[in-house]
Amino acid sequence: MKQILIVIIVALSVLPTLALTSRQAEGPIASIRQHYAQINGNAAKYRKVKKELTGFSTEGGTLLAYLDGPNIMKIAATFYGETGRTNEEYYYWNGKLIFVLRRESTYSKPLSGKIVRTNENRFYFKDGQMIRWIDENGKQPTANTSEYADKQKEYLESSRQFAEGARSKKPTIESNQ
Repeated sequence: MKQILIVIIVALSVLPTLALTSRQAEGPIASIRQHYAQINGNAAKYRKVKKELTGFSTEGGTLLAYLDGPNIMKIAATFYGETGRTNEEYYYWNGKLIFVLRRESTYSKPLSGKIVRTNENRFYFKDGQMIRWIDENGKQPTANTSEYADKQKEYLESSRQFAEGARSKKPTIESNQ
């Protein structure tokens, strides 16, 4: 009986903390989702800049940046490969990366163009930090892992490189690797 009482007391003390943490994360996520909808709703009004991507994938790629005046609002990068293609969309608010949507499509056979499977990952950012990652299974990987840190670093670096390339006078953005 004592053990049950202890479990109940611990649960009652932990649950409010978990609920608060969840609500704190939901505030920024809801705001990011609103900005995402607003940016896509205004996409036709933005000035578009197109660039070629080299060295990012086996079959090349393209980048399309959407600008509102001098501000990049969205970058859509497409990477082509023999067995599929990957689309990454980067969203910005007040000059900062807020969201990345990655869709990886697999072809039925090499270079066929016929998509048989698509995986999607969503990465949410606030103040230069990834605050949530939803993987292709709809799961949220733990934030304190090396994989999470690697994804954060990867997308912040890609965002920086693509934004610089979109503003450049050069017609091509080349991979740093």
